[in-house]
Amino acid sequence: MSYNFQEVQRSFVNSIKNPKAFNADNDDQARRMAIYQSLFFNNIDGFVSTAFPVLKEIVINEHEEKGWEALVRQFFILHECRSPYFAEISKEFVEYLSTASHLNIDLPEFAAQLAHYEWLELDVSIRKNVPSVTYFEDTMEVSAVRVSPYASLAAYSYPVHLIGSDYLPEAESPEQQFYVVYRDQEDDVQFVHLNAVTAILIHTLEQSEDGLDINELASLLVEQLPQIPEDALRAGMHQTLKDMLKKGILLPA
Repeated sequence: MSYNFQEVQRSFVNSIKNPKAFNADNDDQARRMAIYQSLFFNNIDGFVSTAFPVLKEIVINEHEEKGWEALVRQFFILHECRSPYFAEISKEFVEYLSTASHLNIDLPEFAAQLAHYEWLELDVSIRKNVPSVTYFEDTMEVSAVRVSPYASLAAYSYPVHLIGSDYLPEAESPEQQFYVVYRDQEDDVQFVHLNAVTAILIHTLEQSEDGLDINELASLLVEQLPQIPEDALRAGMHQTLKDMLKKGILLPA
């Protein structure tokens, strides 16, 4: 009998991912395959559990441990991960929650957004150090600013920073919720819940990798926010820039 290597490999992988799809020829084969199945699944479960502690707690509270295992198992079986790295697997779990047409358990409507927020905290925490980063000091005269490479802007329909086992929103917020998640100078991950104007400011800066002159930034904001008096907008911008430079969200450019 001839065997196609790719078919054998595919069958082996499917047997690891989905124990129900494997029919052992004997007890020894079943025992050896069970080791592989347990090892691979426990690794994936460990990666996902570490990245999404809040989501996991909510799922376990509603569906017990078996509910969480069913969710991770479904991801493991059906989703074709493109990378073996921890952070990338976690990112693909977010993608799976956002795009899967059917899940083994019922999840709250906010689950995918909460997962993205938790993944973003992880992503920021492990970003590679950039040698060109210079943090703001009080003695500096700053004429241009840029967004820190350790900061990311995000927007959600739910107040994800409040969600936990003691707060499960039943409906979207009336207004979009904006956040910047960042790593400060001490390498601690922080977040700031933003208003819409500050989110526009950061988004505008994100469009320029090298940053913007502060006067140029002010002009761009005036164009985008004609409903706000220019003097008030410029004054608010300067105060916001000062605060975010001190936090390390923005850097001198």
